[in-house]
Amino acid sequence: MTSAAKPGKPSVTRPILNGSEINRAIVVSSVYKPEGQDVARAIVTWLERAGVEVVEDIEGTLDLATVAEGADLAISVGGDGTMLSTSRRLGDSQVPTLGVNLGKLGFLAEFNETEVREWIAGRRELPLVVTPRMRLKCTVWADGNETSQFALNDAVVNQGLKSRLITINMSVDDQHAIQYRADGLIVSTSVGSTAYSLSLGGPILAPGLAAFIVTPIAPHALTNRPIVVAGESTLRFRMASPVAEAALVLDGHETLPLGEGSIFQIQRAETDFLLVSSAKRSYYYLLRNKLGWGKNPTWRAHQEPELEGEPDLGPEG
Repeated sequence: MTSAAKPGKPSVTRPILNGSEINRAIVVSSVYKPEGQDVARAIVTWLERAGVEVVEDIEGTLDLATVAEGADLAISVGGDGTMLSTSRRLGDSQVPTLGVNLGKLGFLAEFNETEVREWIAGRRELPLVVTPRMRLKCTVWADGNETSQFALNDAVVNQGLKSRLITINMSVDDQHAIQYRADGLIVSTSVGSTAYSLSLGGPILAPGLAAFIVTPIAPHALTNRPIVVAGESTLRFRMASPVAEAALVLDGHETLPLGEGSIFQIQRAETDFLLVSSAKRSYYYLLRNKLGWGKNPTWRAHQEPELEGEPDLGPEG
């Protein structure tokens, strides 16, 4: 079984077992992707025909951290959101996870149904690699309670429907770093650097980098720019102003409530998420072809008609 790199150590890409060497697998889907459930059931059938013992989690309700023991592979069917959910639910388990994409992007879940079906049947050679991806361990102290959860992409301080400045104090390794006045805050991994943080001007980090990106949302001060902090550091935050409906949102899904005076801590999880990807498609291939990274703007004549004179804005224009 492939093991994850220890926190603070370089992540190493390693080959995965061949399809014929997989004895036990978990197939995960979600109630939020009904079409994914049908594909997941088909994958279960294909694996069982190939002699693989299968644990079914079609509705995404099992305790994956428990049933993952002894599994050689997890197959997440749906899209990137399902992959993020699978990563959190696996907890500390070290199971290489392959994503089948039925969504829009497929940045983490990069394989299609046909590739996986033919690979399981032995009709297609699918060179696969396992790459450890750093995750976040997020701990919140609020109302006398301590709660910890994992995140693969990011942890976001979100105010729900509210949109006003809040004050958040941040320390790095017990040293005061900054007081943010902003609408919210994002702490992202290198995996999540191409998600919410990127849309707010944060940098793209190569996947092997163990680091945090701290990105304020609509900061009051123009000098409050995103900062990259070493992954072996511990970040601690305190909510220093009154807040309503605020929460720490993990991977856009799990929420941990926050109130004035709440303290939360973010550090590198002790175990990484083991992502299965194609040896033929590099990370930079995905950036170019999934996100359009580095591509020049294009214009086609049929996209926008030429305007003649002033546009018609209606009777009150």
